Amino acid sequence: MKRIAELLLGLMAVAAVTYWLFGERLMPSQGAVAAEESGAGAAPGGGRPGGGRPGGNRAATVTMQSVELSPYVLEYQAVGTIESTARVAVVAEASGQVEELLVAPGDRVTADAPLLRLEQRTQKLDLNSAKASLAEAENALERVERLSATGSVAVTSVQVQEAQTATDLAQVAVDRAELALDRRIIRSPIDGVVGLIDARLGDYLNANAQITTVSVPEQLKVGFSLPERAVAVLEPGLSVDVLLPARIGQVFKAQITAIDTEIDPVTRLIDVEAQLQGDVTGLRHGMIANVVLVEEQEAMPAIPALSIAWSREGASVFVAEQGTVRRVPVTIRHRLDDRVWVDGTLAEGDQIVVEGVQKLREGGQVQTLQLAQAETKKRRAPRPNAQEPSVNE
Repeated sequence: MKRIAELLLGLMAVAAVTYWLFGERLMPSQGAVAAEESGAGAAPGGGRPGGGRPGGNRAATVTMQSVELSPYVLEYQAVGTIESTARVAVVAEASGQVEELLVAPGDRVTADAPLLRLEQRTQKLDLNSAKASLAEAENALERVERLSATGSVAVTSVQVQEAQTATDLAQVAVDRAELALDRRIIRSPIDGVVGLIDARLGDYLNANAQITTVSVPEQLKVGFSLPERAVAVLEPGLSVDVLLPARIGQVFKAQITAIDTEIDPVTRLIDVEAQLQGDVTGLRHGMIANVVLVEEQEAMPAIPALSIAWSREGASVFVAEQGTVRRVPVTIRHRLDDRVWVDGTLAEGDQIVVEGVQKLREGGQVQTLQLAQAETKKRRAPRPNAQEPSVNE
């Protein structure tokens, strides 16, 4: 029992020392209690002692920026191929042995000019035979017509018609033989320059075998493909820039002349052709080219990407008017780095919130960082009528 009493006395001594050392820190001061009681009986606005801004209506500090109207540029790039707009492959219409080469690669020729000649002996014999048959048929026709004109009963009208038919058939045979002979000479289909000739003297060519090409080097185009999103800006007459690895530093201009009517369902690309303009000396069919299409769009609101707020309804921005914000839905049309061009009911000069959009709601109050700093500085400034403590104090 005596031991328990000693233990209780020790605990009481420790409590007394603790209260003497830390009592003021552990117990709330009368001022704090008074403040709590004052707060409990304050107005519903929840104002703080000292006339501070009510907590429920506190303005959010944000960064703002004016809306600017400016155009933006759409740029599409593609890899294309230089092609000749007038280029024809020359093929042999008949089979036979090459007997004579009449041109050399690089020669400029006119349409229907002979390029090479195949062996013709058989065709010449066929032509001579057809001409002899025609002469015989014409003589027979002349005899029956003369007898018919004299009123001879030995010649009927049917015999005259048969003789005329035989003559016509003989003429057809002559024409066919002449055509076969003419096909032994390979001719140029267009005006242009002869390419490499894939034939030598003595070679035997099969019918429809390609011999060479004839093209016009001054008329070149570039063929390329663009993604389907470019369909909205594609139209005949649009200008594109053409850059060639073989001509570093040079930019050739081309004008779109043809646009395919279909989009490839596999690649989702549309084929386009553009006619090269200006001096194209030195360019060749088949060259690789980089094509750049640049299209400037009309001016529209351009704002920082940070100002876009996202919700289930889509993208929007907050426009500040007299310290209050309203949400304006927008549609993003283009983006470049940290800048976006949007379509919405925004006017040039509107103040939009750039930083701090996450904490805003429709109709909320906002203030700029500069204004918040100015108010804080004003509150901390000493009052003009405040009495300064004396030196003696």
